Amino acid sequence: MPYLRPFEDRSADHLRLVLETSQTGIWELDVKSGLATRNETHDRIFGYDGLLEEWSYEQFLHHVVEKDRDRVDSLQRSAIENNEEWSFDCQIRTATGKFRWIKATGRPLHDENGEVTRLIGHVIDITDAKQNEARLQIITEELNHRVRNMLAIIKSMVKITAKGATDIDAFAATLEGRVGALARTHNLLVSYASASMMPSAILKAELEAFQGIDDQVRLTVNGEAKLGASAGQGLALVIHELITNALKYGSLSNDSGRVEVTVDRAEGTVDIVWRERGGPAPVEDRREGFGSMLICQALGADGTAEQIFSPEGLECRIALTIR
Repeated sequence: MPYLRPFEDRSADHLRLVLETSQTGIWELDVKSGLATRNETHDRIFGYDGLLEEWSYEQFLHHVVEKDRDRVDSLQRSAIENNEEWSFDCQIRTATGKFRWIKATGRPLHDENGEVTRLIGHVIDITDAKQNEARLQIITEELNHRVRNMLAIIKSMVKITAKGATDIDAFAATLEGRVGALARTHNLLVSYASASMMPSAILKAELEAFQGIDDQVRLTVNGEAKLGASAGQGLALVIHELITNALKYGSLSNDSGRVEVTVDRAEGTVDIVWRERGGPAPVEDRREGFGSMLICQALGADGTAEQIFSPEGLECRIALTIR
C-alpha cells in the first residue's frame, strides 16, 4: 500500500487546487507602501495576460469604475481604521477595455502594537452571476406585468361572457374556450423563440385548436412583425372568437364554406383580413352579440378590429400597431 502523507502535509496542495479551479485571485497589500503581492489569477481578472512586475492600490482604484471608486476606497480606509473586514463588490474596467464585476474580501493584519500593517484577501470575477441576476430581475418584472394583464383580460372576459350566456353550461363552455386561447398565447410567449409572437404563429395555434377545419381555412402571409404580449393575447382572443362564430353561424358551419386569412405588413401596422365565403349569409343581429363586442374590444390600445357583415359573408379587418 503506497504511503500517504498526513492531510496537514498536503494542505498546501489542496489550497493550490482550490485557487486554480475556482479562478480566485489572492493578494496581500502593504498599507504603508500601497504595493501588493498577488497571484497570476488576480492580474488576469483585471485583463492582463500574466503577472505584472508591480501592482499598487492606486492601480486597483484606477480599474474601479468612477461611480464605485469612492465607496470602495471609503470601505478600505474604514477597514484599516477600525481593524475590520474589507468586503465589497464593484464594477471594473479591465486592461482590455471590458467592463466586468468583481467581489473582493480583505482582512487586516496588525503588528505587535495593534497597528494594521497589511491587508490580505481574495478577489473573484462575478460578472456571470451579476448578468444572470439582472436577467432574472427583468424576467420577474415582465412576468408580473403579464400576470396583471392576464388577470385584467380574464376579469373583462368573464364579465362579457356572463352577459351573453343563457345557462351555466353555455357560460362554462364559452369561457373555457376563451381562456384556452389565452393559454395558447401564453405558451408562445414563454417559448422564447424569435418567431413565437408573430401573428401567423398565433393564427396557426388557434386554428390547430379546432379539429377538422384545416381544409376550409387558407392562410397567406405577405409580411408581418413580432407582437408584444398584450397585442398577442388580444389577437388570440379575436381569432378564437372569429373561428367559434364561423363554426356556429358562418363559413365553417357547413362543408362548402371557406375562410381566407391574409397577413400584410404596412407602415406602422400589421394588417390581417379574415374573409368568409360560401357559408350562410350573416345574421344582422350578430353585430350586437357579445362575441362581436369581444372582437371589437379585445385589442384595446394595441389595434382595431372592424367587422363587415355582407351577404357574401363576414369580413373582419384587424390592424395591429407595431411598437
